[in-house]
Amino acid sequence: MIPIRGTFQEHELHSESPEFDHLLHCVPDVESATEAYSAAGLPAHANPPYLGFRNGAWRLDARYVEILSVVDRTEFNDSPFGQAMTAWMPHVDALLAAGGGALNFAVHVTDVNTTADRLRQAGHTVDLHVFAREGSPVSFTEAVLQDAPAWAPFFITYTPDRQVILDRYSAGRVARGPHDLAGFVIETPDPAAASVWLGELLGIPADRARNVVPLPDAEVHFTPGPADAITTLLLAEGTPPSTSIAGLDLRPLDTVPPQD
Repeated sequence: MIPIRGTFQEHELHSESPEFDHLLHCVPDVESATEAYSAAGLPAHANPPYLGFRNGAWRLDARYVEILSVVDRTEFNDSPFGQAMTAWMPHVDALLAAGGGALNFAVHVTDVNTTADRLRQAGHTVDLHVFAREGSPVSFTEAVLQDAPAWAPFFITYTPDRQVILDRYSAGRVARGPHDLAGFVIETPDPAAASVWLGELLGIPADRARNVVPLPDAEVHFTPGPADAITTLLLAEGTPPSTSIAGLDLRPLDTVPPQD
C-alpha cells in the first residue's frame, strides 16, 4: 500500500494552486505518433530533435500532452534532460520497448520551491531541476519525487508565467481541435489507497466514492488492475474517439464506468 505521509491544510492548497500542466507520452517514433493524434482529432505537432531528445505535443492551451522519445541515447544521457530523467529511464525504456505508453504527469504550482519544501517536510525525497535553453527567454523548474510510483506527478513552475509563455511564444501552436482533455485513468492494484495518496500529495482531497482526485483541468481517475500506470486519456466535447495510440488509450469521459 502507498504510505500517506501527512495531511495538508486548505490554505496550502490555495497558496500552491495545483493545476494539471501536461502528461508525458513516451513513443518509439514522434512523427508517426503525432500523425496518429491528428488523425484522431487531436491536432499535434512534432518538434526537431534536440540533445538526443525529440518531442511534440497536442497543445490545448497552457495544458498539453507531450509526445516524446529518445533518438540518440549517448547525446541524451549527457544532456540536462537526460541527467534529470535518470531515475525515470528504466520506465521510459520499458514503455518504448512495449510500443509506447504514458509515463507520468506534471502539476503546475505557484512556486515549485515552496512545494518542494512542503513535500520534504512531509517526509518525501525531492530533487529540483532547472531547465534553461541557451538563448531562450523561457525557463522552468521541476520538483521530482524519488520515493513515489512511476505514474506519480512532478511539479513545475515556469519563468515567465506559463500564460505569458503561451501568449507570447506558443499561441501559434495551440490547435486544440474539437475535443478537450477532461482527465486520465491510472490503473493500479489498490485504487482507493492510490487516490487518497495522490490527494494528500497534491493537497486536493480525493473523492473516495469514485476514487477520483479532482485536479483542476484534468481529473485523475483510479481503476483496479495490475498495470500500476496511466492507461487512458479521457476526452470531452464533440464526439471523442475511442482508440489507442502507441500504448495509450483514448476514450470519451462518459464511458468511464462507476466505481463499485
